[in-house]
Amino acid sequence: MTIKSGNLVGSDDAHPASGLVEVEGNVVRLVDVQISEAPDGRVFLSKDFEQATGISLGNLQGFTGSHDYPIPGGTDVNDYNTILIWCDQFSVPIGKVQL
Repeated sequence: MTIKSGNLVGSDDAHPASGLVEVEGNVVRLVDVQISEAPDGRVFLSKDFEQATGISLGNLQGFTGSHDYPIPGGTDVNDYNTILIWCDQFSVPIGKVQL
């Protein structure tokens, strides 16, 4: 059962992105995503698109397709309302989702 979901969008014109993001149980699932390529991509569970206070779910597994990211145990997903796809090398968002 999906708890939260939203549509992935790019952070700006230079970073287009699309696809569906679902939070189900202890997993964030990126479904049929298309994300502009950037070095050192990461996935963050965040509140109000704030990467610095978000929870890293690990390295982006790919710029296309579907991927699962485990949420660390003890995390209350209700405390978070956004997902960020983050370029760590340049410290900029490349995709975002309002859940």
